[in-house]
Amino acid sequence: MKIWFIVFLALLCAHGARADAIDTVVVPVGGTSQAGGKMLFAVYFHNAAEKIGRVTIPESVDCVLKSVVQDFNVTAYSAEPIHNPSISIQPKSFRKIEYLLEIPPAAEGLFRIEIPAFNNARMTITVDPAATNADGSLSEAPDRDESERLQTLDSIFTLYQPYLGNFGAYQPMYFLVGTDPEKSKFQISFKYRFFNPEGSLAENHPWVNGFHFAYTQTSFWDLAGDSKPFEDTSYKPELFFQTRSIYSGSYGLRRLFIQTGFQHQSNGRGGDLSRSTNFLYFQPIFIFYGERRKWGLGIGPKVWTYVDNNDQTNADLPDYLGYFDLQIKAGKADSIVFDSHFGYAKEGGSMELNLTYPLHKILFSNLDLYFQIQYVNALAESMIDFTERTQAVRIGVAIVR
Repeated sequence: MKIWFIVFLALLCAHGARADAIDTVVVPVGGTSQAGGKMLFAVYFHNAAEKIGRVTIPESVDCVLKSVVQDFNVTAYSAEPIHNPSISIQPKSFRKIEYLLEIPPAAEGLFRIEIPAFNNARMTITVDPAATNADGSLSEAPDRDESERLQTLDSIFTLYQPYLGNFGAYQPMYFLVGTDPEKSKFQISFKYRFFNPEGSLAENHPWVNGFHFAYTQTSFWDLAGDSKPFEDTSYKPELFFQTRSIYSGSYGLRRLFIQTGFQHQSNGRGGDLSRSTNFLYFQPIFIFYGERRKWGLGIGPKVWTYVDNNDQTNADLPDYLGYFDLQIKAGKADSIVFDSHFGYAKEGGSMELNLTYPLHKILFSNLDLYFQIQYVNALAESMIDFTERTQAVRIGVAIVR
């Protein structure tokens, strides 16, 4: 069972549904521990309330290791210095703090760890026997702090990147090969939140968390050509603002979000092949989700107007791309998802249909990718040939759907 699923399940169940308190969940980091060695565990402080909560983070906490044979009293210390013990936690979010404790040399077997300071939070660990030298003396246990936290290049890299938490997925990311290889396609996309959600500005004015920069790149790849050329690429940087839910329904999970922004789109080419335009857009997003069965439905009608459209090379782009897109997305969170886009312009209608399914359910149990099928029947799918209608079936894999 993956560690994040354990954390998610524990956060849902911890202390019932206390809406006025900070729930605390502890989770061991890594697998088994060794007697005489160090053990790293994470503490998740979850704010289930509708308003900002505060919690005091201690430098050390007393722990009790209990087994059917004997008990041990030990002290765990924060893995990193705590400069400001009083922290704020945004509504419906959590903070993670890691602690390190030394396992007594005499400990061995299955233990339950209780931490009274954290609402008597509990976790279970397995302790391997202490390592011994050839003469029977105890050998020094490995430093689990280093081995667990800094065992990959990424873990060291993130120490110097305190803003990585502001990055997130945005539009779908995929690589698709067309049944006609000339119409293959891939897309990458990300977004970046400008303001620290735990800073004083966001604490006093939570709405500033809605300001983002985003970048999406869509490339059309002729895999049938001799040199496998890229036929066209659309570069789409944008600035947008997205609200927190402004409506909560009483039946199931109903939410309404508003997103509005400014997007530039161009193909990065010059002369007669240059295509570029800009949009101001507005999009309400309605979400219906059943937490028990994990089935959801999202509806996002999007309208826009053109700003400084290139009248030399794509003056009539609005006649083919239109002013409206309706996105409908439905499916099960851990299973199949259907995503569709419908648009209409002066020269005709357009649609894109996508079906995705987790690959680990059908092929590889540990592969975190989605199988994807895409059908397109649209005008202006690429900017270079926006007056032509694209009809294509594509098959491939997705990272974000």
